[in-house]
Amino acid sequence: MSEAQSLTLEPGECVTLSPDSSRFKKAYQQLYPRNADEVRAALALSDDALESVRKAGICSCASKLPAATVAAEDLEASDSVTRAAALSLTYQSFNNYVYGTNPAAFTNLVPAFNRYLALNKAVINIVALLDIEVGDGATLTISASTHVVRARKIIIHRTGRIVVRGSTTFKIVSLEGLRPRIIDTGPITAGTATLKTMEH
Repeated sequence: MSEAQSLTLEPGECVTLSPDSSRFKKAYQQLYPRNADEVRAALALSDDALESVRKAGICSCASKLPAATVAAEDLEASDSVTRAAALSLTYQSFNNYVYGTNPAAFTNLVPAFNRYLALNKAVINIVALLDIEVGDGATLTISASTHVVRARKIIIHRTGRIVVRGSTTFKIVSLEGLRPRIIDTGPITAGTATLKTMEH
């Protein structure tokens, strides 16, 4: 990955941050996680950040324990009903493992998580920028394929906004603006822990 660049949106400008964009391709790094711990390390917030968003009431980060356990082999079961149920439960539990506050509660599901990653050939797209500034009336859209945004600071002017299309973790030093607007317009699936949060 090349040296980080800053991103400035002029007033009224609309820009989409995506790994498929020729403009931003060099700012992205792709991580191919081999196990569940690597996914959590890339996507989860630090303990301090979790405490901050909890106090601010931005999101509910408590781990939701699964209603049932999943055997790794069920993810490849010949019976379609068994396989579909296993995939759905693993997906939901994996989100809670990654974004929740108590990963130890999911220890028995780690083999299923690891198999799930292998079957899906998982990739995490991480974009690294110096500063992001969104001018008045400007819109920065974060694509659903962008999983992590790393930056030194984000400045959102009065009528500027950031629209988040998927489940994206922001890992930044500071967020500036009178009334920062970060808007989630992506589909919300039951059991999916979607974080639109700031790591300080």
